Amino acid sequence: MDGKMAHTADINEILYQVKQLDKEDQLSLLEKIVSLLKKEEAQAQHPVTISSLAGLGAEIWRNIDIDQYLENERQW
Repeated sequence: MDGKMAHTADINEILYQVKQLDKEDQLSLLEKIVSLLKKEEAQAQHPVTISSLAGLGAEIWRNIDIDQYLENERQW
């Protein structure tokens, strides 16, 4: 069985299982699929870059003397 036929068989199995659900569960599943697709689309449109992480966590270090912190870390 080639890849496309296996893929079609998987989809057919999923559809069979979906048909076994009641209408409320089918609608819930559909909402989850739409949400998943929207999330993936949003991530594809706005990829994270290293430069966008600049300053992340700065509030943790706000009141810490970095030189003293590093010196303490080197002591053990």
